[in-house]
Amino acid sequence: MTVKEILDTLKIAANFELKKSEDGRINGFGAINRCPQCKNMTQYDYSYEHYPKMKNLLESLPWEKVIDSPRFPKPGDYPTEDGEYITMMDANEHEVCTNTFKDGNFVWMNRTHIKWWMKLPKIEL
Repeated sequence: MTVKEILDTLKIAANFELKKSEDGRINGFGAINRCPQCKNMTQYDYSYEHYPKMKNLLESLPWEKVIDSPRFPKPGDYPTEDGEYITMMDANEHEVCTNTFKDGNFVWMNRTHIKWWMKLPKIEL
């Protein structure tokens, strides 16, 4: 899967977008319930059609790691090098965000809800 295909899938399933901040960092955030089509959706349509479809789409991405138990990560569950990653939570409607990994820990939601992660690809914005 290409970087463009990954980013397009994240956009479709979680309304995830990458933006460059004034300091040059690349930041991104999204979640299934942030999709524009959710605004006019009934709870039934969201819960039984939209959410399962988008959840499966997000989980099908080529994540570098899927952590079995995010609250009790095992050795090897986290990256081996510091840097910027895209992480997805097993909570908050499959929240997806850019996340810094430093000194053996993720800055956001470390050891709580991070179940999927992949290295943030090198891209120009």
